[in-house]
Amino acid sequence: MNNNVKAVRAYRRNLSIALGLILLVFVLIPVFVKSPYVLNVFVLIFYMSTLSMAWNLLGGMTGQNSLGHAAYMGLGAYASCLLITKAGANPWLSALFAMVAVGLVAGVIFYPCFILRGPYFTLVSIAFGEAMRQFIINSSFFGRASGVGLPFGKDSLLDFRFMSKVPYYYVGLVMLLGIYLLMKKIERSRMGYALRTIREDEDAAAAIGINPTKYKVMAVVVSAMVAALVGFFYASYIRYIDPELMVQAKSTESVLPAVVGGAAYVEGPLVGGLIMIPLSEFLRAHFSAMLPGINMLMYAVVLITVIRFRPTGILGWYMHSKAKDFIDVKVLKKPPIEVLEAVELEKNRGKEA
Repeated sequence: MNNNVKAVRAYRRNLSIALGLILLVFVLIPVFVKSPYVLNVFVLIFYMSTLSMAWNLLGGMTGQNSLGHAAYMGLGAYASCLLITKAGANPWLSALFAMVAVGLVAGVIFYPCFILRGPYFTLVSIAFGEAMRQFIINSSFFGRASGVGLPFGKDSLLDFRFMSKVPYYYVGLVMLLGIYLLMKKIERSRMGYALRTIREDEDAAAAIGINPTKYKVMAVVVSAMVAALVGFFYASYIRYIDPELMVQAKSTESVLPAVVGGAAYVEGPLVGGLIMIPLSEFLRAHFSAMLPGINMLMYAVVLITVIRFRPTGILGWYMHSKAKDFIDVKVLKKPPIEVLEAVELEKNRGKEA
C-alpha cells in the first residue's frame, strides 16, 4: 500500500503542476499581449464560458434543457445597473442583490413548471425569456428600448470601472475559476449525484428517495444566480445594456460551448468556450461585412455536426481516446484505477476510524 500511496501522490502532484502551468499561462497573457482586441476576445471567453457553466448545471447535469439564460443574464444586468444609476449603490453590492433577486425570480417562476418534461420545459424557458424582454421594452423604468448606460469616470476597483481591458481580464478570469470550483463542488456533492440521477431517470430517482422538484429548483436558482453575476460583469464591461441582451440568440450562444465541449462534464463549457468564442469573433471580424450573421451560421453548422458525429462533445471523445491514455500514463504518471480506488478506500477508512 505504501508504494500505491506514493504513486497516487506523485500523480496528484503532476496533475497539480500541469493545471498550475495552464493557469500561469492565462495569468501572464496580459503581460505579453498588448492588443486590446485579443484581450477583448479573452474577456468574452471568460464570461461566455461562465454563462455556459450556468446553463450546464441545469441542462447538462440535470437534463433540463433551458433556453432562457439570456433572460437571467439580462435581468441581472438590469437589476445591478438600475441600482447603480438610480440609487447610487456600490456595484459589488448591487451584483449580490441582482444574484439573489434573479435566483428568487427563477425559483418562483419555474417551481410549478418542473412538472413539465422534455421539450415542454424548454418552450416555457423560451417564453419566459421573451416575456421578460417585451416587458423591459415597454417599461419606462427600465429605459424601454433605449436601454441603460453606466457612468464613465476614473479607474476605480470600488466602482468596478476601468479604461483598460486588463483589469476586466483578471476579474473575468477570477469569476471563471470561482464558478468552475463551485460547479466541481456541486458535482461531487450529494446535490450533484441527485441531479445526475434525475437526468438519467427521474422516476427511478423519486423511487429511491430523491425529491426531483427540490433538486431541480435548487439547480435553476444556482444557475440563474450565476447568469445574473455574468450579467453584472457584462454590464460593467460594456457600460451599457439594452433589451437586445435578452434575445433568444444569446441563450443559444450560452448553450453551444457546453454542447461542443461536452455537456456531461463541468469542464465542457471551458473547452467549448476556448474553441467557439475565438472562432466566432474571427469570423465576425473578417467576414461579417461580406456575410452578415456568419458567426451564427457557423454556430448552427458546428452544433449540427457535433450532435451528428460527437454527441458527447470534445471531452466525451477525449475521455476514450489514445491521447488521454498517453497523457495519463506518460505525462501525469497516473496509476491504474484499482490503485486509485484502493488508496481512496483506505483514506475513507482512516477518516471513519
